[in-house]
Amino acid sequence: MRGWMSSDAPSVPAKRARGTALTIGAVFTLAAGALSLINGFNGIIFEGEFLFMEWDPGFSRFALCGIICILFGIIAIAGGIMALRTRRISLAFAGALLGMMGGGLVGFWLGLAAVIVFAFSDSDF
Repeated sequence: MRGWMSSDAPSVPAKRARGTALTIGAVFTLAAGALSLINGFNGIIFEGEFLFMEWDPGFSRFALCGIICILFGIIAIAGGIMALRTRRISLAFAGALLGMMGGGLVGFWLGLAAVIVFAFSDSDF
């Protein structure tokens, strides 16, 4: 008899094993997020000086783009962590897509590979 004061232990669902492809996608998302953070800080610190252009002192559009890239990087890193924990496929997809947008050329390819891996391993979530 299973009641309120039963001595039977409740059944706990077993934790699912994370696949290798899912781990690779999570690492790609984390790398794209890190590249996005680097690009964002680069845009804030140098503010266009690496392009040999002169801009007005103060807040420039490079600083604004840097802040956006930093936000993209934070979300991408959060998505990579959720993919490693096999939770929230939507945040993992969003992180991979935002890592594509803010990570430059290498970040774009890493994020694209992560999106493809997440699309084929959605049963692991």
